[in-house]
Amino acid sequence: MGGLSKKAFQFNKAAKDSGEPHITIDSGALLFKGLKLTRGQEDMERLTATAIAKSYNVIGYDAVGVSKYDLSAGLNFLINLSKQSKFSWLSANLVRKSDSKPIFKAKVILHVNKLRIGVAGLTNMAAQSMLSAADGVVVLPWRDILPPLLKELKPQTDMIILLSNLSPKENRQIAEEFNDIHLIIQAGQTGNGLPPKSLNNTLICQTAKQGKYIGILDINWSRSKEWGIDKRGLLAQQRSALDRLNWQLSKYEKHGDPLQIFKNQPEKLQGYRRLLTRRQKMEKEIANLNQVISSDQRSDGPCTFKNRFIAMETSMPDEPEVSAIVSELNKKINAIGRAKAGISKAMHKTYTGWRRCRICHTKEAAAWQNTKHAKAYKTLVNRNRQFNIDCLFCHVTGISRKNAADAVSVSIDLRGVGCEACHGPGKEHIKDPKLNKLTARPEAPVCLSCHTTTHDDSFDYARDIKLVH
Repeated sequence: MGGLSKKAFQFNKAAKDSGEPHITIDSGALLFKGLKLTRGQEDMERLTATAIAKSYNVIGYDAVGVSKYDLSAGLNFLINLSKQSKFSWLSANLVRKSDSKPIFKAKVILHVNKLRIGVAGLTNMAAQSMLSAADGVVVLPWRDILPPLLKELKPQTDMIILLSNLSPKENRQIAEEFNDIHLIIQAGQTGNGLPPKSLNNTLICQTAKQGKYIGILDINWSRSKEWGIDKRGLLAQQRSALDRLNWQLSKYEKHGDPLQIFKNQPEKLQGYRRLLTRRQKMEKEIANLNQVISSDQRSDGPCTFKNRFIAMETSMPDEPEVSAIVSELNKKINAIGRAKAGISKAMHKTYTGWRRCRICHTKEAAAWQNTKHAKAYKTLVNRNRQFNIDCLFCHVTGISRKNAADAVSVSIDLRGVGCEACHGPGKEHIKDPKLNKLTARPEAPVCLSCHTTTHDDSFDYARDIKLVH
């Protein structure tokens, strides 16, 4: 949630900079990080999911697919949340057993200028494990759903988009079998965005998971409804490249015939001949393109696109309305955290705190105090998140994700990523340092338990361990 207000600002900026009509869609998996709510954090995670949906309302999303990760709090939670959503939750194959009617909308038709865009959603079959018998709901195979859905959509639309939570393999199968689907946006399977791939007149696209990038697809749509190469645009690029090449050649030819001037300078002569060969090849390509364009009698050219990914920038301003939603969420989560702090029974018996370590390791403790680890707890205080259990366990010492709820009750000396977070608990070490030695240099898994790709995608263990050790 922390970067959502900045993401909202970037969305607005991208739309304003473009000046073109647009739709904003998402394939899903946005509400929860795991398939089960974290024990002791259920209320916090439901509040966060609700705040995400409210933020999507503000951003102006048009449609979102239903993923198994959106069902982690149960089907009824998502149904109630969908009623508060200004955008459409889409799943054509999540249906009632009694009459096979979709629980959410199967499709929606969006109007962009005079273009009618049909958007449908498919949920992965694995979502069945998220449903209880009492829900009376089943996830149907996409092969049963798509043919009648496309038959209904085709005459009503100019373009069809599928929001898919299915596997990449299944998405390719769909593209191969149904060329009426012009665009498949699949839920992120990897940490990076994938450039669009064309298959049987279908583009398959994917943006990186966890919302770290915004995927923008600029589409020039024509009545041909067929993806192709913008030959006229390519011709303009080739002519521009030829102009640059001729300029390079003119520098060689400025004082006469380069073949004579550089006959005793083999490197320059070879460079000149390479440019001549490249010009000859480019002139041939331009002539061929001109011939293809002049022989193309179609009134409508192919549909073309440009794709780009915009990385989330922490330096961006916050969108005020979304920022207010996040701020209110933090207040509610902190209130829950304070209540848990009052009843926690965690004693942290095996940890001593950094002040006790300082008695024997004075220089090391002094150096540690100048690191970001020492100020880790304070960063949460500054953002009013010091009771947010989902953040807190990585900003204190002696707490793992498994017992994250205990993080709210640690002593003052354990607030921050202290000595024992990396080297291990020191209670027994103090009694007999030689017998109970601590880890001198933490292994990568210790660091990666908090420096995950979600929170620190630039972390490099071999490089960054030198900063603290």
